[in-house]
Amino acid sequence: MEKMIAVRVMGDKETRQVTLEEARKIMDEVYNDPIGGLVADARTRQVIWAIGPDVEEILIMEKMFGGG
Repeated sequence: MEKMIAVRVMGDKETRQVTLEEARKIMDEVYNDPIGGLVADARTRQVIWAIGPDVEEILIMEKMFGGG
């Protein structure tokens, strides 16, 4: 059975379950976005650059800038 990863976006109450491959794609999108953001292991709150075998949930922290 393929490993599933929970994905949560900071500020949202909803958590969704995705495959490991989908979680890696989400992480790539966050880090390749020009506005940027960070991905953390939700359990340890440490920023991660890759999903290790002990990561069960990731937290997406998108950067938000004010303007005007």
